[in-house]
Amino acid sequence: MQVFARSLIETHCAGVEWPDFLGSVERSESFVIETERFNRVNGPIAIEGVRAGDRLAVHIESIEILPPFESPNGGPFFEGMGDTIPLVYRDGHFCYPNGMTLPAKPSVGNVAILPAPVEQVLTLSRRDLGPPGQEHRGWGWRGVVNDPRGKHCHQDCQYLQAGSAIHMKAQVDGAGLCLADVHGYIGQGEMAFAGIEVAARVQVRVERSEGWYVDWPLIETQDEIMVFCSDTNLLAGSTDQQYVDVVRGAYQEMRKVVAHRMDGSIGEANPIVAAALDVRNCALYGLGNFVQKDGKQPHQPDRDIAVVGALPKSVLPKSKSE
Repeated sequence: MQVFARSLIETHCAGVEWPDFLGSVERSESFVIETERFNRVNGPIAIEGVRAGDRLAVHIESIEILPPFESPNGGPFFEGMGDTIPLVYRDGHFCYPNGMTLPAKPSVGNVAILPAPVEQVLTLSRRDLGPPGQEHRGWGWRGVVNDPRGKHCHQDCQYLQAGSAIHMKAQVDGAGLCLADVHGYIGQGEMAFAGIEVAARVQVRVERSEGWYVDWPLIETQDEIMVFCSDTNLLAGSTDQQYVDVVRGAYQEMRKVVAHRMDGSIGEANPIVAAALDVRNCALYGLGNFVQKDGKQPHQPDRDIAVVGALPKSVLPKSKSE
């Protein structure tokens, strides 16, 4: 089994505007990507035979989390931040010094593919190259597969656990799969700006996605299908998007998913979405301007907001491919 070691994060295309592929795998091949704590991605890995526009399903087969383990200590957002709390990991639980315990729920925060290298994307990449003479110390392309979220990266969704899959539309030939930001536990909203951040060994395989409409990423568990949706401020430039716009986007996208699944219209799909859609928070850093001490009024557009809209798969008709 191929293993892409975390040491490659330091050596492969560090601090450059755009990367070469780190290696390649076949579709249906299981392989391991090792991640560091926090957010620098390991990759990009080419998936043989994939072309831009193809729909992919990235299956998370297993997640092995590695110490040290620490709990965030603060919130909401940066308000009241304190030193992290060291944790002991025992029998699948994180044990706090005061005797409290939290069951581990490992999940991958950032399943990413390379975006198309249009000028807008390359401008974001150059933003993170580092100061003159020290460009190699910056994030470069790794910032583009972390910060913007959008349709290609950084979901921060607690449901991306072992046994789940995420469906994404390739934006470049080979897709360029990257992983990062594994959590031993993450709450909805990631209110302290972090979960229990861990290094990990993640075993995945990539298949063609069948039976689903895929534009924004779809997260599939045994029982549910979820549309991931985020703001597009960083990719689109300055916009007026707020939390309500991201929620509306998830709602509208789920109607397309349901309409495609039932081979029907948006009007036919709307009643089940209206009745059953759950909206769950992933990352809410962009709501920070709502929790300031100056009257809790927003002063600028929200940034860095991500949600999923979820439906039980049991309400949907079977796909013809199943």
